Amino acid sequence: MRKELLLTLSLLLFGSIVGAQEPTQNFNFDFEKAKSEEGLPDGWMQWGSYQLLVDADNPHSGTKAVLIDAGEDGGSFGSVAYSIKPEYAGEKITLEGYMKTENVSEGFAGLLLRVDGDSGPLHFDNMQNQGIQGNNDWKKYSITLPLPEEARQIFVAGILVGKGKAWYDNFKVLIDGKDIRGLKPVEKAIAKAALDEEFDYGSKFTLGSASEEQLEKLYWLAKVWGFLKYHHPQIAAGEVNWDYELFRILPAILEEGFDMALLNWAQQLGEVEMTDTPDTEMEIKLQPSTEWLKPQGLLSEALIQYLKKVQSAPRESNSYYLAFAPNIGNPQFKNEKAYKDIASTDDGFRLLSLFRYWNMIEYFFPYKHLMDEDWNTVLKSSLPIFAKAKEPLAYKLATLQLIGKIQDTHANIWMQDEDLSQFHGKNIAPIEVNIIEGQAVVVRFFSQMQEDSKIKVGDIITHVNGQATSKLIEEKITYCPASNRPTQLRDVARRLLRSNDGQIELSVSSAKVDFKENITCVPTQEINFWRRDVPSHKELEGDIGYIYPGSLEKGEINDIMKQFMDKKGIVVDLRCYPSDFIVFSLGGQLMPKPTEFVKFTFGNLQQPGQFTFGTNLKVGGENTNYYKGKVAILINETTQSQAEYTTMALRAAPKTQVIGSTTAAADGNVSQIILPGGIRTMISGIGVYYPDGTETQRVGIKPDVELRPSIEGIRKGKDELLEKAQEWIQQ
Repeated sequence: MRKELLLTLSLLLFGSIVGAQEPTQNFNFDFEKAKSEEGLPDGWMQWGSYQLLVDADNPHSGTKAVLIDAGEDGGSFGSVAYSIKPEYAGEKITLEGYMKTENVSEGFAGLLLRVDGDSGPLHFDNMQNQGIQGNNDWKKYSITLPLPEEARQIFVAGILVGKGKAWYDNFKVLIDGKDIRGLKPVEKAIAKAALDEEFDYGSKFTLGSASEEQLEKLYWLAKVWGFLKYHHPQIAAGEVNWDYELFRILPAILEEGFDMALLNWAQQLGEVEMTDTPDTEMEIKLQPSTEWLKPQGLLSEALIQYLKKVQSAPRESNSYYLAFAPNIGNPQFKNEKAYKDIASTDDGFRLLSLFRYWNMIEYFFPYKHLMDEDWNTVLKSSLPIFAKAKEPLAYKLATLQLIGKIQDTHANIWMQDEDLSQFHGKNIAPIEVNIIEGQAVVVRFFSQMQEDSKIKVGDIITHVNGQATSKLIEEKITYCPASNRPTQLRDVARRLLRSNDGQIELSVSSAKVDFKENITCVPTQEINFWRRDVPSHKELEGDIGYIYPGSLEKGEINDIMKQFMDKKGIVVDLRCYPSDFIVFSLGGQLMPKPTEFVKFTFGNLQQPGQFTFGTNLKVGGENTNYYKGKVAILINETTQSQAEYTTMALRAAPKTQVIGSTTAAADGNVSQIILPGGIRTMISGIGVYYPDGTETQRVGIKPDVELRPSIEGIRKGKDELLEKAQEWIQQ
């Protein structure tokens, strides 16, 4: 939940890293080795667009530091980065370093540490959640991440997002507390699966126009391939490159005797031990879908018997392709190669993409039971689409449609992509619209908006370049994956005004007159819908405190509550993504005693597809000095993930009322998925429920008082949810 924004920035950075230099081990962590102030320190590389300088006038120690300068605009990010080979034994890696900031705003400054595997980022932290802004003298900072066996590359960096300047000096990298500069590299064992290179440059499989018979074979192959991947001990041990084994069996679908070929291919993995399925004392939420394990279609009696033996084989809690996050439990899909340079014309790799994603969802998505469509039906309907999607855009749109089928707001294609950018529109009018009462209503202007525009907040955009917005909404919603329609409309609204042209024509209906106006567009990356210039807290009339978690600095909530403890009421505005994790820090001050507010479901490798409940989690402790006034929580479709989790915790307090409309309905720590072509997506990795088992996914957080903004209210400059909260507190 709280990691998803960090991961999103991580994925954006990945696009800059792909072409980075080869790792170097010179360990120029103090920046002293630099040929000139115009270039970078030796061994370091630049990410982002900001100016980087070697600064000899402001070092923390020695003679040099590195300065990142956002310049006047400061609309993106800048970073100075260093690559390290992960050839050191240990469980944790720590980056220490000194940082100084000047006028940092509309973003943050921090150290960055990232551990990559074959599929990209495994662990990532850039101190975004600490919210370091403003002016700060030299200070030492530190971040620590796990260092898993499957690490393939480590990046350390300083990063500046937004406006201002930041200086960095005296970095140090520690493995389990020991300075890396004093450690000797160790030779790590390489799994046999990683040594198989036969299909590194292509699957060597051509499908052509798939017949109905071939599609039927592919359907059963997808299910058997995925079943073996997550059940067979040989695959779990990394003895077999399961991607490449798919390419070895694929030609059999073009020939006679596929059922026998499938049996022989499966049995080449060898016999397995059989054991009784262990009983669990945990409450079971979902059982694996095993009704297909019977002789039918292309599945012979002999194959089914073999698969059932594999199903009963003993399995570890970790495998070559899968682990579970420590202390959290969401799946971590490991050793899934990105194959970023493989062309979309490769039939085998497109099928691998479909097979890989479908089986990840089949066995490790906690909300499969909430989909509108049967997941087996999705596989059947997707096969001909992926078989035909030879062009890059067609492949990515097919993947986007598949991702949309799981109906999870965390699930989208989270990457910078030229084809998708062109499809959605590379430019955008600097106007924010929301879908209110079924209309595209102007709610905000960005700084790039032309000053002579007649458009006002509250105006309705009826047409874009002559096309009715109602029609555009229905066209674009297909490619806006989300848990529910209000959240889809949220995302559609952010694409309505996108174009590949420099201008768009808007037809506008105001309160008094209808008119048309041409609006100059700007590059989409210059617009940040999530960023709002709202203070972290303020006092409202009527002895009411107001908290906006989207602007909180780390730990600031404690100081705020000292000011607000005697207030008649507090409004917590969660129409944002919290910049600090306040579930327990704020929740503990609102509760008189420990109070249950949530429980989770977790998957496992012993029974892939099974999800069991953990124990109920509590917030708060015995506290006679808890806040005793009313607490109003504001929510809407922008309340997502960590914000939803926070709402669940805070509403457990006495005298609390939730006001607004259904949230984004995507809770639970995210798990990253990598697909061929370098496509990156995510899923909600654990199931999140109220203590009584009530669903939150797709449903969202239901308000006590349902209220949505009105067009009339927008035109009058009202915040109707906030006014309702103040009214309730005063009652």
